[in-house]
Amino acid sequence: MQVSPLYLSEELVKLMNNTIPKYWGEIMKKKKQSNNSKIIPFPNLEDRLLYEGMEALKEKRYKEALQFFNQFEIYNQSYPEVQVGIVVCLLELGLYEGAKEKCERLLQEDIGNYFNVMQIYITILIQLSEYDKVVTILEALFEEEKVPAEHAEELFHLLEFSRKSSDHPTRPSNEIDSSINIQALGHILANGNITEQLQAIQNLKHEPTISALTEVFKSVLGDRNTHPVIQSMVLQLMIEKGIHDSVVIQKFDWTMKLNLDEAIEIFEHPFTIQVLNKLEDILIHENPTLFDAVKELWERFLFVLFPFHPEPLDVSVWAGALHKFGYQLFGIDIADEEIEAIYHIEIDRIDQACQQIMEVEKLSMIGH
Repeated sequence: MQVSPLYLSEELVKLMNNTIPKYWGEIMKKKKQSNNSKIIPFPNLEDRLLYEGMEALKEKRYKEALQFFNQFEIYNQSYPEVQVGIVVCLLELGLYEGAKEKCERLLQEDIGNYFNVMQIYITILIQLSEYDKVVTILEALFEEEKVPAEHAEELFHLLEFSRKSSDHPTRPSNEIDSSINIQALGHILANGNITEQLQAIQNLKHEPTISALTEVFKSVLGDRNTHPVIQSMVLQLMIEKGIHDSVVIQKFDWTMKLNLDEAIEIFEHPFTIQVLNKLEDILIHENPTLFDAVKELWERFLFVLFPFHPEPLDVSVWAGALHKFGYQLFGIDIADEEIEAIYHIEIDRIDQACQQIMEVEKLSMIGH
């Protein structure tokens, strides 16, 4: 049997489309039975995010679906269908390693329909050419007679395909995984599209040494045309892998020469913590859910800017901007005069910072 990635993709979409109506009914039933003491920041926000995510998934708008599901998880992580939906989106977007890791967690924690998740997991392993692992898993399941009748035929075909592929491995020319050598990954990072660059970075995280690509990394960091999220991820990768060098980063309108040995993790920087502390003092008792969402927004914003810092470097300006932006995001009204009174900052300065947050938030959506 010839099994192509396209065939597998169509099978997964059919699988999800068959289960979405049932899931939606179960979701609504569970929501009506849920504990009403939970703080809901905006009426029906969860329902809207969930509905939009499922609709985008059905229409194969995987990047949009992933964004909706990730936002939904900020408020609620109790729905297996959302977890499975995220895995499907990651798979369809070619982010195989991320899909694999999340799928393994779902299987370990018994989240979702086990054999639906297993079928997706087997698909991911095939995309990564981990045929031996597929054979080991499926042979064990069949030997233990644990495969339900409705899944038996499809999983048997995938077992046979993996046995043949394991003996005579073949690889699609555009597939990226950890078996590709370091230089090839460097070429992809320097010349690929954003999705390919993201996958290359994920694969490089699993390599024991990547110092041979230092010049490639420097080129990416010094190119203003590179997506700023890619630049941040490359810089983070170099720091994590212990590359001892100085690099020049050109991002937005900024330029910096940075000694990697002296780089401070963005989330550990005193300014980052001071802004969060100020927000926590004001928001944590009023609306903990809002605070958690704003904290994630702030960290995402800083990661896109990394290693640069927002301007102006004023704690009250950014705490006020995050407070106002968070309220707008959740559909909660707050008067400009109230924000000014809380933070003692002119609203024009806060609005300028809000505009920066909005612009960077748009950039941060890649890979989510």
